[in-house]
Amino acid sequence: MFQSELAIMLYVENINDALAFWQGIGFVGQKIDDNSATIKPAADSQVTLNLYAKAFIREVSPEVVDNVPSLMFQANEFDALHAKVIAVSDAVGEIVIAPGLGRVFNFADPDGHYYAVCEVK
Repeated sequence: MFQSELAIMLYVENINDALAFWQGIGFVGQKIDDNSATIKPAADSQVTLNLYAKAFIREVSPEVVDNVPSLMFQANEFDALHAKVIAVSDAVGEIVIAPGLGRVFNFADPDGHYYAVCEVK
């Protein structure tokens, strides 16, 4: 049966740059080796993002290297997070109101993958 924990794989050009970016906006994580790292939004999170070097994925599973998930994070310190992301990314969207979601913004990581964040109170 499925467990309550969830791991999502993200394929990145540079493990060190990706890890520094995610840690820069508050994620906790560690580099596993030259080809992988793990990060979580918080130490006790049940969601883990596994970062893998695209060069490695091209060798072991080339059919998935270009797969990009669409992820939406939830944040309770929404404005502080928006400011933190602005400090480390050149690609951060304005805060807008989305029907059914409330306040949201998006941002891109160093590889150009976009993510959304919605406010939770």
